[in-house]
Amino acid sequence: MPYSHSIPDNTVERVKQPPEDQRHATRLGVFYFCMSNDDVRLAPLVESPVLKRVGIKRRFEDDAAPTMEVWRKGRTAKYGQSELKPSSENGVEEETIAGVVVRHFS
Repeated sequence: MPYSHSIPDNTVERVKQPPEDQRHATRLGVFYFCMSNDDVRLAPLVESPVLKRVGIKRRFEDDAAPTMEVWRKGRTAKYGQSELKPSSENGVEEETIAGVVVRHFS
């Protein structure tokens, strides 16, 4: 599992061929998606010992952080509408939603 600063990276959604020796086997995918309540502000848990250790890159003050509703509606409205821009990282494109840079891996 890839890690950044001892924290697991976000899940990267990829669909690709399994290794040659596993292509004959039946595959099963299990997907789990969740969202918090619409009124929850998407602010970091500053009390977290892990975030204290690695540092927090704050994008908003807590009272200005987008709510789940703003994020969900912004993300849904932008789906397929925004132009992805190349990142400085190879194989990564980016878009900005509600002031937050969203990375897409290809």
